[in-house]
Amino acid sequence: MKLLRANLTTGEFADQEVPEEVSAAFLGGRGLGAKILYDENRKGVDPLDPENRLIFVSGPYTGTYGSFTAFYNVTTKSPLTGTILSAHSGGHWGPMLRKTGYDGIVFLGRAPEPVYLLLTDDGPDLKSASDLWGKDVFETIDALEERHAKAKAAVIGPAGEKLAPVAAIMNDRHRAAGRGGAGAVMGSKNLKAVVVHGTKDVAQAYPDRLKDSFKEAARTVKEKSAAFAKYGTSMVVGITGKAGAIPTRNLRTGYFPDFDKIGGDALIDNHFVKNMACARCPLHCGNATRAEKDYQVETEGPEYETLAMFGANLDNSNLESIIMANDLCNRYGIDTISCADTIACAVDMFDTGIISEKDTGGLKLAWGDHGSMVKLVEMTGKVEGFGAMIAEGSKRLAARFGEEAEKCAMNVKGMEFPGYDPRGIQGMSLAFATSTRGACHLRATMYVPELFQGTLDRFTVKGKASTLKELQELFTVLDCMVLCKFGARNAFGNSWENMVMLVNAATGREYTADGLKEVGERVWTLERMFNLREGFSKEDDTLPDRLFDTPIHDGPSKGAVVSREDFMAELEAYYALWGWSRDGVPEEESLKRLGLPV
Repeated sequence: MKLLRANLTTGEFADQEVPEEVSAAFLGGRGLGAKILYDENRKGVDPLDPENRLIFVSGPYTGTYGSFTAFYNVTTKSPLTGTILSAHSGGHWGPMLRKTGYDGIVFLGRAPEPVYLLLTDDGPDLKSASDLWGKDVFETIDALEERHAKAKAAVIGPAGEKLAPVAAIMNDRHRAAGRGGAGAVMGSKNLKAVVVHGTKDVAQAYPDRLKDSFKEAARTVKEKSAAFAKYGTSMVVGITGKAGAIPTRNLRTGYFPDFDKIGGDALIDNHFVKNMACARCPLHCGNATRAEKDYQVETEGPEYETLAMFGANLDNSNLESIIMANDLCNRYGIDTISCADTIACAVDMFDTGIISEKDTGGLKLAWGDHGSMVKLVEMTGKVEGFGAMIAEGSKRLAARFGEEAEKCAMNVKGMEFPGYDPRGIQGMSLAFATSTRGACHLRATMYVPELFQGTLDRFTVKGKASTLKELQELFTVLDCMVLCKFGARNAFGNSWENMVMLVNAATGREYTADGLKEVGERVWTLERMFNLREGFSKEDDTLPDRLFDTPIHDGPSKGAVVSREDFMAELEAYYALWGWSRDGVPEEESLKRLGLPV
């Protein structure tokens, strides 16, 4: 693997060949990013310090002839949480990066003036972005694509420029490396965009095998995933809504009676424009949609998490307002989940009298008030007025107003919850608590066996540690490849044997299933070590008290609550499976076995 080293302070570039033993041990993507960050970031560095690395890195599967090969990974220290952060995005940027002859870019330093990196077959070049600074995501991408024909751009909007901890990195206008504030790190470096255009062949050991796997994947999703292809992730609203496990009113409950008004049928029947797809995707799960009545906008999405958090979690059944909020988040470059949840935190505080119009700059906040919600999204994207506080995330927002306010901040390690109420899907309670980047649904999809498939009892956390560990290992490997998780599930059944076939076809190596599992274990453990080094501990592997103390009060999951006693017992069982101490610290023997620093 070949990396570009870019020092933005000096403007100097250097090429780096990653040793084969490192590539084999960490694979690429999230794994290689974690290795670089752990080795090069000094302990305690501020996420917005010029020395914090910002690492764009593809995987060995990115851009190959296989299916679902569009994704790239961004790794850095998160300004939202202080943890290690990896965020990934699809679209077309990742494959184009590999066509330049590079597999990744490591940024450090801070440019004296706004710049963007242009990387082509001829190599790298830093160009002035002074004329782009202040432009939104769509304006920036339009300008760069006009300036550099056929190029693909990953950019930040005003939120990233103003260092908002909820800022995302955007590509293809609506695709986001969204969670954890990577956009703010990019803004702290005065880096407006990374523009790539290449024509070189992407390295792949057995291209014919990958072409055959694409054909098989296309047949599989056509036969088995027609509903997902039609609705995309919006279909999940119907599943969590019917189960009473969709976050509602800032997770005060898990039942939203109007879920059908914001679900897949409502979105596709009334607002559908056309299907959208990432590069090399036979599933086409993305949808362009349009609002025409209460709001006027055409956008891509919204995805399930956006529907759930701007919908049920704000007690909002106005679908057009969610479409509008989605577009504004993408335009200004902010994470839809953290934005919506932090607004819900604010509404919760307003509703209970902790804050008032005096604190919000005259805004009246109320459950279901979609007008004030949309206005606050725009203020957040611009980092103006009360929106500047929303842009800090729920943990910092609540901390401004005292102990009672902090009870309204629904997050793990500072990262806000996605669209699964862990009281009604209790394997997710352990998944959220142990995730290395905070409350994340994509580190282990326990909701699939518990809710989608119904093979595990969703109303207990007991006995979930083993399943969780295996899913965390699998999804870590997917993020190292980098392979779309929807493709992995719908086309390849999340099968280790299929992952072995794809990785070996891409790399020419001879991994076994156990060998790939070890890669996942190694990367997850290294991320754990990074967080421990930064001061995180077992005390941070937990949930907000609300989820332990307040049962869901209505709907199909009525009475469900996470047992604190069962949770703690399962947490210790989970640690033991990883070879960690009862305090969640990797044991020396485990580190040596994985070839990690002791």
